[in-house]
Amino acid sequence: MTYASRMRGRSTGRIAAAAVLAIIAVLAIIAAIMYFTEPARSLPGILGTITHPASRADAHRTTRAVVALVVGVVCLAAAGLASRTGTRSPR
Repeated sequence: MTYASRMRGRSTGRIAAAAVLAIIAVLAIIAAIMYFTEPARSLPGILGTITHPASRADAHRTTRAVVALVVGVVCLAAAGLASRTGTRSPR
């Protein structure tokens, strides 16, 4: 089987879009895990560290975690759809 016959039905743009969406999905899911497991004072600066007020510094960022998880799942589903060949089987 040649490379051209394996790639029939897939464009380079769709493959690139699927790869980018998959990377975004993995990063969002990692961020969600960090939001769920780390207290706000321990988060990296890029994820929004809270140091003041002290009462919120030990809390977890549940809302951001849920949003990051939803974004990750949606991007993963979109990557799966973008990576499909697009050919339909005859009925």
